[in-house]
Amino acid sequence: MMNHRRIFLQKLGVFSTLCLTGMHNPLGANNAPKDSNGLIIKADEGEVRYIGNTRKAKVIIKVSETPDYTPEISLLTELITPEDGIPTHKHLNEDEFLFVQKGTVEITLGDDIQTGEPGDLIYVPKNTWHGFKNTGKEDVTLLFGYSPSGFEDYFRQIGTVRIDEELGFTSEDWIRTNKKYGVVYKS
Repeated sequence: MMNHRRIFLQKLGVFSTLCLTGMHNPLGANNAPKDSNGLIIKADEGEVRYIGNTRKAKVIIKVSETPDYTPEISLLTELITPEDGIPTHKHLNEDEFLFVQKGTVEITLGDDIQTGEPGDLIYVPKNTWHGFKNTGKEDVTLLFGYSPSGFEDYFRQIGTVRIDEELGFTSEDWIRTNKKYGVVYKS
């Protein structure tokens, strides 16, 4: 447990450094120069994707890998409407961290089910089953990220630019995409 906490704090330190120094690449633009004074990414800024064939959850990619720059982490936000959720799954290649910004969410983490409230931070080591469900009456907003970066491309693959756009994935497309990005959903 202590080792997981140390690793989490190290990764959070990288996240804090990226945010405070502007040494990341938001919005798919060129990465901030090394002598940057920082940068503010507004709440409504970023690369929007509506996820899945029918779910259409709004995900905004804030910090992302590009051909010219690979940050230590990726950073995204997601809006989860009442009764919607993220099915239980695990990542084979990256750790995930989540911060509950708004609302109350039911969290499956390993074999435990807990409640996440605004201000709660959740650390999910790779290969750990986890999922989320909005059981409340208001929207849930999560700030989340991955280390190392790269998994944000999964959302580009499974999302559409417009909410009314069809993804058109077959079950074979889902299997291939999940395998490519090392995500396994619990049946």
